[in-house]
Amino acid sequence: MNSLAVLKKSPLTTGSGAKDIANHLYTRMYYGKVVIVTDKPTVFIGALRKQWLKLARKVQVERAKTLDAAKVAELGGAASYMLQLRFTRRYPPDEYPGDVYIVNAKEALAWPPDCTTMYIAARIERHEQYLLTSWMPRHALVVLYEQQS
Repeated sequence: MNSLAVLKKSPLTTGSGAKDIANHLYTRMYYGKVVIVTDKPTVFIGALRKQWLKLARKVQVERAKTLDAAKVAELGGAASYMLQLRFTRRYPPDEYPGDVYIVNAKEALAWPPDCTTMYIAARIERHEQYLLTSWMPRHALVVLYEQQS
């Protein structure tokens, strides 16, 4: 993972995982494709979408409360962009269009992702992490969630 920005975070708990990733994804949504590697992608995509829509609603409410024109424009654009993001379980990205791909480690290893942000929340070995991140551009971000023993 040379020349990549690596952010290590505490282990995900059952309730906090999707919420934590959604909040972090809000700061990274403009930077390009995102891949989330998780053990149970089918379950995780539903939870993530739910948290994402809650966050989008929160941005819309904040936009409605403010009187600052610049802030209204910024939040309106962010809310609009958030609702246009495409979350998908279909993989590989060459065949299926999307902005946020939720996959398991086996799928990601079969087709190394070319993305600017990757969240690794699955139990995978260190050498597999290197294989997953090998196609990422320089200075891309990898968020590693520590796994409980």
